[in-house]
Amino acid sequence: MSNILFVLYHDFTANSAVHVHNFASHLVDSGHSVAVATPERDDSGAGLGEQNYRVLAFNEMDGTWSRLFPNGLPPDILHAWTPRENVRLFCEKVRAMCSPLLCVHLEDNEELILEVNLGTPFQELARSKSLKLPGNLSHPRNYRRFLAEADGVTMIMDRLEKFVPDGVRRIILWPGADRKRFFPRKRNETLLASLGIPKGDIVLCYTGNVHSANAREVRSLYLAAALLSREGIPTTLVRAGKDYCPFLGSDEKWARRVSVDLGYVRHVDIPPLLGLADFLVQPGTDDAFNEYRLPAKLPEFFAMGRPVLLPLTNVGRFVRHGHDAWVLPKVDAVGIVDALKTFQADEELRSRLSAGALAFCDEHFDWNKNTATLENFYEQIRLTRTEEAHASSIVS
Repeated sequence: MSNILFVLYHDFTANSAVHVHNFASHLVDSGHSVAVATPERDDSGAGLGEQNYRVLAFNEMDGTWSRLFPNGLPPDILHAWTPRENVRLFCEKVRAMCSPLLCVHLEDNEELILEVNLGTPFQELARSKSLKLPGNLSHPRNYRRFLAEADGVTMIMDRLEKFVPDGVRRIILWPGADRKRFFPRKRNETLLASLGIPKGDIVLCYTGNVHSANAREVRSLYLAAALLSREGIPTTLVRAGKDYCPFLGSDEKWARRVSVDLGYVRHVDIPPLLGLADFLVQPGTDDAFNEYRLPAKLPEFFAMGRPVLLPLTNVGRFVRHGHDAWVLPKVDAVGIVDALKTFQADEELRSRLSAGALAFCDEHFDWNKNTATLENFYEQIRLTRTEEAHASSIVS
């Protein structure tokens, strides 16, 4: 069994933390000792459920391994959850103290995110000699060196392979859905009433943050609800998540009339909200942002057994249209409106999509299966390092 240290670029309110929390928990259940490092000490992890692993802040790392692992030994595996600069620097600190296997997880087009946040083309940023950037973004040169130094790379989506240097072992690693919390359930009428949603409304639910890269997409959900309501099909959007940029325009009244905006909601409290939804929609299209990621909410959408609407990108490339989900080239306001009208008019289709969503979840979003995949990968890179060390000793 191994000592495993995950390193997160943000606190436990980040979508990425849902994945780290669950992989860490399942690895502990498999007999490993696991700890998670975050930039600052906070108690937001309680929002994800019981934590059976140890947590420390970056500045608490001093080489006292007994604070992290019961056997008092250093980590065997250091898993950097994305190559963001604050994660990279922390990993360098740990690697100066010991010699763990280094894994780096990719879950986004880091170069595009850097461009969008700094408003400068990536190639120009990569040429800059005096670049200053927030620690929660990837450095255009340092992140590439970091990946090249890794013993292995885990990727949330196959297309991220283009960023992995030649010779570095890699696997596709999908997350899961906590089936003890996310499962088909009847709509909670008391909760519906407490949110002020009329019983006859179509309810959509979107559990995700808004940032500069997805602002237009999330806005399309509000637009779709407004268009449907204007056409005499009352629709309400329930939103849970933080807004990191303005995205509804100067006058937000039109959007607020068709939405219930809850702000940050603890992850353990998300399932009843999703249970209110008639349909679960992931807006977007196949572009340089979406093709490389797997939206954190999608496994949970499928687990709820509701018809899922999503674009022909990332997960949408792996489902069967009309069976596991309803797939469109572009899920924008007009596409959402048309799809929901189709669903409303076809009960058999709704039933088929609900059953297909659950079947797809069972096959692809099982935490036990996916954690076993991760364990096997750790063993592969451990054997590779052992073989390389043996070969090196023979040569010398």
